[in-house]
Amino acid sequence: MTQAKIALNMSMVKFIMWEHGPDVTFRQVKDAGISYFELSQVEMTDEFIDRVLEASEKYGVTVISTSVNYKPLFGANSKGLDLEKDLDKIIYFNQKLGVKYVRDSLIPKTCIHNEKGYFEAAADLNHYGKILLDEGIKLYYHNHHFEFEKFNGKTGFEILVENTDPAYVGFEPDVHWIQRAGHDPVKWIQKLSGREDLVHLKDYRIYFPDGEPSPDIFRKEQCIQFAEIGEGNLDMKAIINAAIDGGAIYLPIEQDDTYGLDPFDCVRKSIENIRKMGFENLL
Repeated sequence: MTQAKIALNMSMVKFIMWEHGPDVTFRQVKDAGISYFELSQVEMTDEFIDRVLEASEKYGVTVISTSVNYKPLFGANSKGLDLEKDLDKIIYFNQKLGVKYVRDSLIPKTCIHNEKGYFEAAADLNHYGKILLDEGIKLYYHNHHFEFEKFNGKTGFEILVENTDPAYVGFEPDVHWIQRAGHDPVKWIQKLSGREDLVHLKDYRIYFPDGEPSPDIFRKEQCIQFAEIGEGNLDMKAIINAAIDGGAIYLPIEQDDTYGLDPFDCVRKSIENIRKMGFENLL
């Protein structure tokens, strides 16, 4: 069995990448104790990828995956490439990077509150997954919480899982969003065993907001925060063990918001806690 490795998702450090580029970003990634990186939310160009490859070799940080949209959820101005219109570019840029995994991180608008849309998306993911696999690239789908809306007793996420071919489509479970959807992350990791080379580690913290409590506290997600690994309420040790048992190869850390803290301080806190949990060998 391949030893799983801790990685970092770019969402935590996207502003550093946008402002300073790959060299500065990868140097700080390596200094924080991480050697594997998920690239996302960037405009893929030959010039940018050349800079990524140069920084990767210079600092020993390997890009393990890139992100695509199946169809843009937020319109034509979304960053990145779309499977629907940029398939040739996706294949070219990922082969140039030497990347094996492409992750679709957002459902299209056609799936929002629409059972039929999930079946259509599953068929399309199978279609694109087969094309990518023939080019040596694996297509993975990354969940949020809105895929867990139920339609006739099944969630949208279940529809995607049950109607995609494991040979063509894998899944990158995000444990924070599974928790926020009211499901058990460990059970989903177990259910996806064999289809989850990538598992997103993201903790789930309850933090009472500043100021006096108001009735909104019972109706809105004011108390929920993203958290450094080990600083929230999830059983991260059980999650990591389940991911390893399920065949995960990379475990990217992700924290969508660091609430004003330096993101690399948050990365270092996550790494420190992962070591304390006994997973030094994953670094």
